[in-house]
Amino acid sequence: MKAYLIDSSVWIDVLTDRPGAAQDRFVELAAEPDQIVTTEPVLMELRAGANGLRRLRIESVLNRLRLRGIDPAIDFHYAADLYRNVRISGHTVRSMVDCLIASVAVRTEAILVHRDRDFERIAAVASDLRSESLLT
Repeated sequence: MKAYLIDSSVWIDVLTDRPGAAQDRFVELAAEPDQIVTTEPVLMELRAGANGLRRLRIESVLNRLRLRGIDPAIDFHYAADLYRNVRISGHTVRSMVDCLIASVAVRTEAILVHRDRDFERIAAVASDLRSESLLT
């Protein structure tokens, strides 16, 4: 079964009921909820930006997902390599956390679903990253 690691850039649109490509794609993926996975950096980003009732809603949704955890011995090193390779290509990644998320997606063979230009820059230097951009 395919696994889809949904980035916080998509989750934000989903959890705030913002119409658009992210919401539409999530509805498609949610038809088979076992294929949706997450990782600690995505959880961290979402928790950091929410409070009150919104945080409770986030927790209730995310606690039901399968976790693709960080493997420190692999993911931190690969994330640093990704960051460096993007810089060598002449671009900048705004968040090293995105490199860590991409590293987890590569290692676990998950398809990274996002709305973030950083991941497009990362994918340009990481042929093993399978991603689905919802940028318009």
